[in-house]
Amino acid sequence: MLDLINRSRPLGGPAERAVVLPRTVTPITGEQLSSYLPRLARANHLTLAEVLAVLPPWFATKVNNPDELAQHHMLAPATTGALSALARLARTTPQRLAGALPAFGATHTRGPVRATTACHLCTARRGVGEPIPVHLPVHLKVCTRHGIWLSDTGQPNLDVTACPDIIAAQHRINRLLRQCTPQQLIYAHESALAAITPWPATQDAIPLHWRHRLPALQTLNHHRGLSTDHDAYTRAAKFPDAIALVPEILSARENEQDLMARSP
Repeated sequence: MLDLINRSRPLGGPAERAVVLPRTVTPITGEQLSSYLPRLARANHLTLAEVLAVLPPWFATKVNNPDELAQHHMLAPATTGALSALARLARTTPQRLAGALPAFGATHTRGPVRATTACHLCTARRGVGEPIPVHLPVHLKVCTRHGIWLSDTGQPNLDVTACPDIIAAQHRINRLLRQCTPQQLIYAHESALAAITPWPATQDAIPLHWRHRLPALQTLNHHRGLSTDHDAYTRAAKFPDAIALVPEILSARENEQDLMARSP
């Protein structure tokens, strides 16, 4: 198949040839390389092995590594060349690929990232109908454009449009990041989640997330066949309450650090 594709000058190794694929594929922001390369191959009626055969060995190593974000010192020197090779193959620019694919080490995001699945409505707008594994900032829990809860990898994304306060909580997180670091925000959020009991101790103390959000989420996503006690439901339902506690936790943490700094 590759014999039908235009070849030009060598890329640097005896088995490497500069191949230009006829069909381009735009990467999704944060997309894993192990997702983008197979999509690129399928769009051009090729196998992943055929695409890897005309790319530097850097790619095979990355794709076969469970943690493709790891920047191993043996691979780092070859990253720039690998990026240029893929840009030529995919008929795009190194800057566009580096900005979208975290495997190249330049995510252009503040703070740590987490593995999740891209909002299916966002990808559908770009003609992609399959689930796309991505790495997104840890604090980004909701696609505010479409009202989709972005669960961690292995858990389902949820439609949260019936709970606008969940979407509003994501906007509040974005504003809080003007006052603290992503790491501080993550700590405060997890502390707040731990402080909120998902099940009411008594019928007289039923929290808002249990009284309204949880049943609403279960009803809206019933077609997914998830168990009513699925962790994705609980985390999404607790989200606004947890974010409401974050400023208080951040303030307490700041005061604690001030006291420690002043102590002899």
